[in-house]
Order: sequence, then C-alpha cells, then structure tokens
Amino acid sequence: MILDCTYLNEFPSKINKLINLPDLNLPACRLSEMPSHIGQLKSLQQLTEFIVGQKSGLRICELGELSHIRGTLDISNMENVACAKDALQANMKDKKHLDKLALNWSDEIADGVVQSGVIGHILNNLQPHPNLKQFTITNYPGVIFPDWLGDPSFSNLLCLELRNCENCSSLPPLGLLPSLQQLLISRMTGIAKVGSEFYGDASSSITIKPSFPSLQALRFEYMDNWEKWLCCGSRRGEFPRLQELYIKKCPKLTGKLPKQLRCLKKLEIDGCPQLVVASLKVPAISELRMRNFGKLRLKRPASGFTALQTSDTEISDVSQLKQLPFGPHHKLTITECDDVESLVENRILQTNLCDLKFLRCCFSRSWKKGDFSTSLQSLNISGCNKVEFLLPELLRCHHPFLQNLRIYSCTSESLSLSFSLAVFPSLTDLRIVNLEGLEFLTISISEGDPASLNYLEIEGCPNLVYIELPALDSAWYKISKCLKLRLLAHTPSLRKLELEDCPELSFRGLPSNLCELTIRNCNKLTPEVDWGLQRMASLTHLEIVGGCEDVESFPKDCLLPSGLTSLRIIKFPKLKSLDSKGLQRLTSLTTLYIGACPELQFFAEEWFQHFPSLVELNISDCDKLQSLTGSVFQHLTSLQILHIRMCPGFQSLTQAGLQHLTSLERLGIWDCPKLQYLTKERRPDSLRRLWVYKCPLLEQRCQFEKGQEWCYIAHIPQVKINGVLIFKPEVNIWRVERRIDTSDLAVFPKPSEPLPCSSEDSLKLETWNRGRLIPGRLHFKHTTKSHISGGTVPLIFQVRVASASLSLWYYLLLLIGATSLHIFFQDGSILQCIDVQHLKMSDS
Repeated sequence: MILDCTYLNEFPSKINKLINLPDLNLPACRLSEMPSHIGQLKSLQQLTEFIVGQKSGLRICELGELSHIRGTLDISNMENVACAKDALQANMKDKKHLDKLALNWSDEIADGVVQSGVIGHILNNLQPHPNLKQFTITNYPGVIFPDWLGDPSFSNLLCLELRNCENCSSLPPLGLLPSLQQLLISRMTGIAKVGSEFYGDASSSITIKPSFPSLQALRFEYMDNWEKWLCCGSRRGEFPRLQELYIKKCPKLTGKLPKQLRCLKKLEIDGCPQLVVASLKVPAISELRMRNFGKLRLKRPASGFTALQTSDTEISDVSQLKQLPFGPHHKLTITECDDVESLVENRILQTNLCDLKFLRCCFSRSWKKGDFSTSLQSLNISGCNKVEFLLPELLRCHHPFLQNLRIYSCTSESLSLSFSLAVFPSLTDLRIVNLEGLEFLTISISEGDPASLNYLEIEGCPNLVYIELPALDSAWYKISKCLKLRLLAHTPSLRKLELEDCPELSFRGLPSNLCELTIRNCNKLTPEVDWGLQRMASLTHLEIVGGCEDVESFPKDCLLPSGLTSLRIIKFPKLKSLDSKGLQRLTSLTTLYIGACPELQFFAEEWFQHFPSLVELNISDCDKLQSLTGSVFQHLTSLQILHIRMCPGFQSLTQAGLQHLTSLERLGIWDCPKLQYLTKERRPDSLRRLWVYKCPLLEQRCQFEKGQEWCYIAHIPQVKINGVLIFKPEVNIWRVERRIDTSDLAVFPKPSEPLPCSSEDSLKLETWNRGRLIPGRLHFKHTTKSHISGGTVPLIFQVRVASASLSLWYYLLLLIGATSLHIFFQDGSILQCIDVQHLKMSDS
C-alpha cells in the first residue's frame, strides 16, 4: 500500500517484473495511466484502481489474467475501451473475489469516439461475477443497459449506483434483484417515466412476489426530465422493506408517491415543486423532511404518521400548514409569506416546534393575540421586511427553551429594541446582522434572573447609534460594521469584547474584569491611560488593529497591565519604535505580534529585555524594517516560535543573536527578498523546523550540501524551501515492523558478528541521525530527480510494508534516493547495515 502519494503520477516501468506482488493499493495518487503490462502480475490480489489506456499493455484486457483480485476495483477512463473484444478479454465474469466494482467514463466524451451501439456491447461484455456486492456505473454514454443488469442471478448485490447515464431513456428491471438493499439513481436526464420496466417484466405481474423485496434505501437525485412515477399496483406490491426514500431536485415530477410504505422510517423530498404528497400509509415513519414540494393532500395527517419523531418542512402556502404532520421535534421554515400574523393569531405556531425560520416574509401589522410555541429552541428571521411589527412582540414574550435567536438582513422603520434576558433564560447565542432601521438597542438583566447568553453579535446595522449591554461574566460580545454607532454603554462585568469597523464609536473606561479586548479599525478608539487598562488585572489578550493614525511610539508608560499574555499591534502607519518603558511591565507576555507598521525600521535590544516568558514572536508587513540590531534575542530564552513575513527591506539576522534562542523550535521567514544571511553560527540544537519562502538570496545559501548556510542548518530535521522539504537521507525516517524468517536473512550480506535470530524475531528498519533515532511515522516529502519521468518532482511516500516484497522495497528506496538501511532487532541490538542495491530483484 502506498499512502499520501499525492504527487505520484507514474510508476517505474519495470514494476511488472514483480510477479509475486500480492497488493497494489493506490489511494490519493494522481496516476495518468497504469504501469505497462500490469497483467503480468498474476499473483495480484488487491488492485484498487485501473486506468484504461489506448496503447498496447494499457488496455482493459490487461485485467484478463488477474483472476485473484479481490475487494475493490475502480476502473476509470472507460471511453478508452476500443472494442467489445477487449472488454470480453478483461474476463470480469470470472473475478469471483471482487466485492465492489465501479465502471467510470469521463465527464465529457468527444463526439464520434465510439458508437453508442459499440458502447452497449462493451458494457454487456463486462458482466461481473454474481458474487459482486456493490456496483457503480458513472457517465455511461450508451442508450440502453445490458440485459444482465437486473438479472436475479446477482443474488449477492447489495448496493447499486447509476450516475450520469444521460442517454438512457429507461431503467433496467432492478426490482428483480433479490438482495438489493441500497439504490441510487442520479442525473439520468433521459428518464421521463419510471414504470413497470423498473419493477420487472410487466408480463410477470400476476406473480405474488413483490418487487425490490430487500430494498431499504432508495434515492432519486437531479432527474431533470423525470415526469411520472407509476407504481406496479397493489397486487404485487413494491418496496416491502423500504426504510428510507429520498427524492431530490426532480423539478418536473408530478403524480403521487407509492401509498403503502409500511416500513418507511425516513422520507425526504426536496426541490420537487410539482409533486403531490397525498395520503400515505407510513406507520413506521420517524423522520420527515419536505422542502420546495408541490401540494399536500393529507386528509388526516396524524393517522398516517403515528410514529413521527422529527420533521423538517418548508412551506410558502400557509393554507397547507394545517395539514402538516408534526412530530415532537419539528422544524418549520416559512418562505415568502405575507400573512404570518394569521398563523400566530390562530395559534398554529404553538405546536411542537423546536426550530422556526422566517425567510423573505413581509409583516404588515402587530398580531392581536397568540404567541409562538413555548417549546421553541431556535428562531431565525432572515430577509424579512417591516420587522418592527414582529420583533417588539417577540421580545416581550417568554420563551423558556429558546437557545438561538438570529436576525439577518431584515428591514424596519426607525426601530428601538429594549428587552430583558429574563424572558430568554436559556438563550446562549444572539445575532443581529444587517438590520436596517435599528437605532437603539438595550439588553438588560436583573440581579437574580437566570441568563445563559454566551455570544452576542451585532453586525452591519447602518442606523444603530446606541447599544447598552447586559452584565454577564461569561459572555463574548462582538460589535462590527456599525458605521453610525457612537455610544457603547456597558456594565462593570464583561469577559470578552470585540469591536470592529465602528469609526464613530468612543467610550471612557472599560469593564474591570475584562479578559480579552480586540479593537479593529475604530478610528476614535486609541488606547489612552485614562481607559484604566493598567488596573485591569484580568486582561490577558489585547489586539489593536488600525485606528492609531498618529501614534509613533507604543505603548506609553503605565498603559498596559502586567498580566497581559498576548499583544497584537497591527496597522500603525506612523509607528517608528516600541516604548521600552511601556513594555517593561509585560513580564507575563507569551505572544507578541507586530504587523503592518511600514515606518518601523529596526528592533532594539532594550525592547525585549523584560520578556522572560515570551514563547512566540511574529513580525509581518514592516516595509522599512532592515535588521534586528544588537543581540535582540539574548533575553528571549523561552522563545519557541519566530516568524518574519513580508518585510521587503529586511536584510540580515546575523547580529540578532539567534544562538541565544536555546528553546527555539520553529523559525519561518516568508517574502523577504533582500534577506541573505541568517547567522554566522550554528542554529540552536532545539530547532526542529526551518521554513524559507520567497527569499531568493537566502534560498541559494541554504541549498542542500552546497549553500554557505548549509553547515549551520544541516542538523535541523525539517527544512522547507518554497514549500518543498529538503530531503536528507540520514534525517528522514524509515520505520518498519515485520516478521522475518531465515530466507529473508539469506539475501543480506553476512554480518561480521552473526547475531542469534529466529522466525519469531520482530525486525525494525529505522534511520538514525548522528547516533540519535528521530521519532516519527513513515512519511517522506522531498524533491528528487525522478527515475520515472526524468523530471524534478516532489514525492511523498508513506508505506505499509508488512507484506511488501523485497523487490518492491528496492524500488521504493531507490525512488527516494536512499543508499543504505540500518536493520535492528526489537531489543535495539543491531543486525547490520546493508546497501540498498542488495535488495535488487532479490525475490523476483
């Protein structure tokens, strides 16, 4: 098995010599064609994919001798099958060990490639063995299906899928398949009618045997021209065991569904606007989902849906609402309705609703009486007009179980909302987004009232000028894109506050127990001492993005609290330096991000003297930054991550003192075209990853074994240049666990001091780095001169080798450029070091 070889597009030309190879499993590869003459691998038992080619040695007839393949086989590029003779020579009928087979034609086949009649003969000659359990046909361009598809002799077939067979105008007699449990029919645009041919020969209708005797799940999808579904009649019956029925995107389908589906548990209808849902006998149904369907004709809905537990229905005609079957957990969507008020007044919405959505509805008046269901857990109001008639009434009613309230893209006339969270004791998530006309919003909570609110989002309300927030210790408040918002009134108790794109907003003072504060592009919110940040012992995260147009030095002395652990400074257009006095209090800081500060030219050593706990430092988008002066890093003994991005003027790290970063694990440098030097000393031994991207001068100096910097970075286990992992055989890992026997040992050179071993010993193949085993799984990614294509391509290998032959090992090792393997027993004692060439053809 070869795993994660996403760039592998061709196999070695002589892989067909591995005549004893049992498995060739190729998930996630990008093969353009199969290895030539793969039919010579007569011992092959597992071949997950076969790509049909046109040349000799690549045609489908190569499958003819592979009589032992088992499990799954996916055959693609079926359009390359030139004639029915080739298909017959593939000998699919004798492959009795196959469980799952897929035949795939390409999405688009050029006109005149093959005649439709020839294609029909080709598919007819590919009849599989009756032992097959799963079968898929995709993009079949023929006009009829072969006679064997639907033959009762396929008594083991459990799952069948017919996809994109657009030229077929009728379905095969699938109702005769005795064991079929799952059937999918999708995108067959040539089908206009489904009738007796689907259930079986009409002449056999006198039989008492039902069609589809074992079918449990039936799905029709994207049948654009399907108009009629004719049932075979109650005498024979159909679908006696059907549990799930899905009909999706069949816009022309009219008529009715089968009436008696006594075992049906789940019914889903979506995108069938002409379909009539008449009275059904579905006593076992527990899940019902109907969206964009035609008409309801349920005289007594409760009688046919006695076991209904959950339902999800979308309607636009409110006259149908009385006919809807409601389960204990019902979801209802009302779309484009202008008479919602009557539903409320007639108490129709007081049924067992748990989820209610209004989409593109228009409200014209306040309701006189009535309310929503008290069991409501989620309410979504989206794209509705004149919500000033709805929202005030909604927010005065008690909703004990409502957890989510979302108002999106609605309009109103000069709306002011004021409500208490006491009427929503279970509300955890409240979102008001793009509500036009909302001017004032007040949300309150009284002492002792239950409240569960965790998240409040107010976004894009263009008329909003005033907000008052409730006092909740655990809530996260996010307010953004409210261009006229001027005043934010808050209580002393807030945990997390995020403000973005509110250019007119200003405030004095902040909640004393605030833990996280984010301010983005709020022009009037420049941090000042009178905010009292320095007294906020609980504040740990501070992010300021933009809005500080005139700030040249940051932060001021005594501005920030000593308990701050994360500080992000972004888009300070005039910032020239950091204030060492303002930074000296930040002894708990673990993360520092400085970005989009174009005037910042250098980093001074004194800025970082007081950061003993700093773990991560990010510097980004500082156009004029040239270097880090002095031994900037000598005090950052806890630093583990250092990233420098998009600093076009940055030239050198040689004076920064990288050698002092004894805890550094990751160093990344991106888009620094003038950077040429890292350091004149060896990188810290703790460094595990070095990433360099779009730094052309530095890339040359980091070339494998040739660059001037290579001697300083050769010990780093993972070095990536422009996204490609530089391959170093002594660092990457081979780890193999397998049982050995004496015949295996015989192919290796004799060790100078033979060690006792037996067939019960477990053998490990590993790679060591300077006497130290590098932990990790079997995973390679590197750039190498391919032995296959002759080009330079990145390759990834992750190989499971418990049953791999030694010959296959030879080719895999050769591809990645390995020259030797160290072989150990499980107790760690060494057996020997062998040359890869000794594996060549050793067991062919």
